[in-house]
Amino acid sequence: MQIYKVFDSKSEIIFSPKKSITNSLNINHLSEVSVFNKNSKFHFNHLTSDPLKSIQNWYSDYSFIEASGGVVKMNSKYLWIYRNGIWDLPKGKLEKLEDFETAAVREVQEECGLDSFLKIEKLIYVSFHTYTENLKKIIKRTNWYEMTYSGSDNVSPQIEEGIERVEWLSLDESIEKSNTSFKSIKEVWKSLHV
Repeated sequence: MQIYKVFDSKSEIIFSPKKSITNSLNINHLSEVSVFNKNSKFHFNHLTSDPLKSIQNWYSDYSFIEASGGVVKMNSKYLWIYRNGIWDLPKGKLEKLEDFETAAVREVQEECGLDSFLKIEKLIYVSFHTYTENLKKIIKRTNWYEMTYSGSDNVSPQIEEGIERVEWLSLDESIEKSNTSFKSIKEVWKSLHV
């Protein structure tokens, strides 16, 4: 059963064939979100037999962007980037005619300065989040992969992408960083370590 969560401003909307969180409200249209937000309600469910199609319909006036990234492990350490004042996982937009897996490997290598010893193990999570850029509403879908790396532990941040630091962190440090990162990153991390 496919379940997708959209991080829409301060709200979380789960698109699923059945209710998955007991303390959330069922909604039938995106316009209901802002009404409930005024009453401090931020967790919602939309029941649908086709979650992905429902997301596309609800956000039809948004520009869709596709991206890919990874949770990279080398021995007992995990790869993190520091950008715009927050710890994050490496990811980036798909290039024209590029598939999600190819983009994930390319983006992680470019953002972190890794060589070719990077391997995808499996898809672990698909995240959606909305934002506005130059008055344009955007919804970004990111496919997240569990990856392993067996090359040199030397890393270098892609400065032109605003990445200030790249570090290999322990499991405990990674859990701490995921808890202070974006909500979508916390979900990605949780999906890997459930």
